[in-house]
Amino acid sequence: MDGMVAYIGLLLASLVAGVIVGLIKGQFSEKAKRLISMAMTGMVFVLILLMGLKTGSNDAVVSSLGVYGAQSLLITLAAIAGSIIFAVLFEKLLLKDGLR
Repeated sequence: MDGMVAYIGLLLASLVAGVIVGLIKGQFSEKAKRLISMAMTGMVFVLILLMGLKTGSNDAVVSSLGVYGAQSLLITLAAIAGSIIFAVLFEKLLLKDGLR
């Protein structure tokens, strides 16, 4: 349990540090924004790869894929659809031209 608390604390501290750097720095150049975006995209791909490696190396998960595969696929598709809907609504409702 203590390891989990430390892990969550590290995640939150990283997020807060990023917010503080963003507030102190203010505006980033277009080049910096592109670099940050590319780095974030790359990190997401690495994260997904590592999650796949961890899942594929777990014999219990692999042997249960037939049982839970359809449910997992449905949950995944619902999560993707929900994320897309939320992003579109967020952009349409909250990010009007004056707020960008």
